[in-house]
Amino acid sequence: MQQKQIHETQTLRRCGLHAVNNLLQQNKYTRQDFENIAEEIKLETAQSHYTYFLGNYDLNVIQRALLKEKYELEWIRKNQTITEELLSDENVYGLIINKVKQISFIERICQWEPRHWISIRKNIKPDNSFEFSYHDSLQNVPMTQKMIELINLLQELQQNQDNYLLLVKRIQIN
Repeated sequence: MQQKQIHETQTLRRCGLHAVNNLLQQNKYTRQDFENIAEEIKLETAQSHYTYFLGNYDLNVIQRALLKEKYELEWIRKNQTITEELLSDENVYGLIINKVKQISFIERICQWEPRHWISIRKNIKPDNSFEFSYHDSLQNVPMTQKMIELINLLQELQQNQDNYLLLVKRIQIN
């Protein structure tokens, strides 16, 4: 029997927070946790990495949260071929995607970037094949995808130069 998946849906501009929690399959981080991480980074860089209370967290905040969980991010280059071998790597836990989205009138007025975070978690089935849970916090439920479906989706997203695809990999401790 398959366990029910955790799937947080969009609150304000907190898709980065939801993407991380959906990837981890835990309600691990709160808005305050992410704001604290963003403030830590701000002390190091003298730059803001979020919009107070609303969210709009940048890659630095997501990366720092995942590092705390012993995961690192690896960019999928624009010219890199996305293959079954790439996604089957035993260290690949999932993906984080930052994609361009259509923005609302309010977002346009506030001059917010039209970006959205999504996570994809790799699941190993009993027969050792893979399926992937595509968590978009703008949707009510995650989508389950087979390997070839996911590769096609990622290749489509990769065609837009403004989308960013990142592998989430377990940090190897020697």
